Amino acid sequence: MGVVMNDVCLNCNATITPGSTFKLPNPRKSPETVAYVNFIHEANYPDLCEKCGPGLIQDAYIIIDRKISEQLEMIQARIVDYPMFTMSWLPASIDVRFKGMITANVTVGTGFFSEFSQGFSDFTGAVNVKSGMSHKVNKGEAAARSILVEKAMALGANCIIGVDIDYGTTANHAATINMQGTAALVSNLEALVHIDELAKAHELQQAYDRVAELRRWSAGQILATFAA
Repeated sequence: MGVVMNDVCLNCNATITPGSTFKLPNPRKSPETVAYVNFIHEANYPDLCEKCGPGLIQDAYIIIDRKISEQLEMIQARIVDYPMFTMSWLPASIDVRFKGMITANVTVGTGFFSEFSQGFSDFTGAVNVKSGMSHKVNKGEAAARSILVEKAMALGANCIIGVDIDYGTTANHAATINMQGTAALVSNLEALVHIDELAKAHELQQAYDRVAELRRWSAGQILATFAA
């Protein structure tokens, strides 16, 4: 049974009005919008209008953005759990479907003085992986890996094979990290990785799928779901 469209908002009792010369309009929010707010807030608002609805709607989007950030942090922290193989061939028993080649190119900025300082540290054997050029390259590798994994999951792959990484420098002494591989869907991935690693990879994929779903909600596609 639908909500009876009275001339007042069933949530805040404000008058529903199209407005006039001396009065601002206060339209009723659509049933889809009310259902969306109730779903995100886990609430049961019977009605919403322009007076009481905007804050709740905005808060709903903030909640979605927070959930996206939480999932992305989890993905970033566990990106190493995604199966990546340097070998370009697989045993004949492996059931594989190739999704396509994927690449990631990252530039790590650095200046002349940091280059000189890092070179001196390397010469003396005092390489510090937490600062200087080594730290930047390590961060660049992590960024390239993240890009590669995201592209693979977007293609519906569950692993990357034939992974190759190259390093270079630009004219202004910035380091470049170029990573590439082939996104693949292996139906019997348990034949290549330990069951514990397989479970971690599955959790990572679930988190990625959750982010994709939340982004669709943030884009407003969730309203179409409630309208169906």
